[in-house]
Order: sequence, then C-alpha cells, then structure tokens
Amino acid sequence: MENNSGAKILSGIAGEYFVAGELSRRGYIASITLRNTAHTDVLASYGDKAVNIQIKTRCIEKADGWDLGSKPLETSKSNNNTFYVLVAISSNPDKKEIDYYIIPKNEFNKRVEENFLYWKSSNKRNGETKKSERRFFRINEHPNFNIDKYKDNWSKLFT
Repeated sequence: MENNSGAKILSGIAGEYFVAGELSRRGYIASITLRNTAHTDVLASYGDKAVNIQIKTRCIEKADGWDLGSKPLETSKSNNNTFYVLVAISSNPDKKEIDYYIIPKNEFNKRVEENFLYWKSSNKRNGETKKSERRFFRINEHPNFNIDKYKDNWSKLFT
C-alpha cells in the first residue's frame, strides 16, 4: 500500500472487524456500525447489557501511537457504557499477533487529557510554546498510566 491515507483507513477498518470478530469469538454479540455513527464503531451486548465501543487502530510499522484527533477528550455520564479498544496490528501478514487494550472511555479520556495538558504546559527545547492540538497516545509517554492491566481485558466490558 503506497497511499498512506488509504492505508490508515484500511487499518482502521481492519481494527473494527478484528474487534467484532474477537468479541464474537468470546460469545458476545457484536455489530459494526455505519461509518457515520458518532463515537461508536462497534455495538456489543451480553445478556441484558450493551456497550458502545470506539476503536483506535495503529499499524505498528507505521505509528508508535494512536491518533485521538484534535478535539479535547471529554468525560461525561453518557460515557459510562462506552469503551475504547486500542488495537495494534502489523501490516506484515506473517505477524499474526494483535494487541487489544480495553479501556473505559471516561477513565482513558481523563488520563490522556491530564497528560496532554501537562505536556503542552512546557516549552519546546528552543523555548517556544508548544502549539500542537493533536493528541496521540503513546504507551511509553504515559509512565503513570499502566496500560498493561487493560491488555486483553475483555471482561471489563460487561462487569
């Protein structure tokens, strides 16, 4: 794939299908939403509980973090049944392992915003103010956020 934009879109779509497949494999009902469904890529249910899942996918050869967009990440009561699943996949078909991190949206948004505001409060090496509004989540940049406890923690969705 030479078109980086197209590759990013295809990786994102692959992540949605991988998550839906993993949920189905584990006995949950999972449905991929239409592309224009705000903040929900997969709807999942188990018994009488349903959750909204927003998926962020990164191709490990092309990005060291997940792109979270440019808008501030918010916490709200409406996010109580909403989760992020961060997916890390390889573009190499011989590397079959896929990493999944299942994180409650409010918890994740709060932590990422805190870290982003802390990062933005410092100056660049040359003394200029940082102006970036882009948010990327890179595991190694968040030492106070132990993401390992969320790896493959599918039961978190329905507890």
